[in-house]
Amino acid sequence: MPTLGTTLFSLTPDWRSGAGTTRLLDRLAAAGCGPAIEVVGHQSWRGFPASSAEDERAFRDAVDRLGLQPAALGVYTDLHRHRGRSLTTDEALADLLPQLAAAVRLGFPLVRATLGMQPALLRRAAAAAERLGVVLTFELQGATSPDAPAVRDVVELQAASGTPFLGFTLDSSLTTPALPHALDTALTRRGLSADGVAAVHAAWAADGPVGPRIGRALTAVAGLPREPELATLAAGVLGRCGRSTPQDWAPVLPLVRHAHAKFWDPDVETVRAPHGAWLAALTEAGYDGALLSEWGGHELLDRDDADALAVTRAHHDLLSTLLAQRTAVPA
Repeated sequence: MPTLGTTLFSLTPDWRSGAGTTRLLDRLAAAGCGPAIEVVGHQSWRGFPASSAEDERAFRDAVDRLGLQPAALGVYTDLHRHRGRSLTTDEALADLLPQLAAAVRLGFPLVRATLGMQPALLRRAAAAAERLGVVLTFELQGATSPDAPAVRDVVELQAASGTPFLGFTLDSSLTTPALPHALDTALTRRGLSADGVAAVHAAWAADGPVGPRIGRALTAVAGLPREPELATLAAGVLGRCGRSTPQDWAPVLPLVRHAHAKFWDPDVETVRAPHGAWLAALTEAGYDGALLSEWGGHELLDRDDADALAVTRAHHDLLSTLLAQRTAVPA
């Protein structure tokens, strides 16, 4: 059965207010939001992946002291950091390798990367991860489809190599019954009318690929004084609220090595049904890795609207209930 935990990304408001990594680990453990943890490398340590030996030792000491379990380290390769050109395969690999090595030093068995590596880079990155003994996963989230080329690339490489060090991080945002209420709040605060908010919802609910649906949403915010902010919000959230089902992903589930239970609204009851469905699908597929609470509402709401740790604690209670219900189901 999955092990519950939290990604420290959920506590982004605390990062912004100056809290350090070990302080956040203390708060998570005290709130009972472990034992599994995910950390985003570049968010957590200055100079990552060249973080100091002192910082790395403090992290490992805190994990041991608090009884936490490092589950995943978020790694990123910015392919477009140079104006006018993308990184070459050699440059991108050189950027990624120190992050994989940092994961090993910090005690993480797995890293979570962004889906979409080109095949040449994917092959070399997977081989490097296997040499280091760290599992390389790519996140499936939002409007990603099971037949997307980037998904097929990972599936085909894993099938050809048979390596256990390559797979996916599954994010429950693949199944989103409705856009979050928090988005309405964010759009309204930035000057979008009730009719405009309704138009964004209608665009998301329309038939067809996500790209044209996002385009329709952007027309609802066009010309407004805060159009850039509104457009970023609308496009970002619509692209991360998928409408597939666990059944759509059944062939891929054996390759899931890590999982996020993503939610946006402080009212955690809004995700009871989709999170229950994903938990059922994962356990039926034999998944026994980490299932991490991930609150994205801090991207849409002010800190005074909701306390990130309190919301996470409520979400943990919900996940615990759903997991207990799965355990009680007769075989």
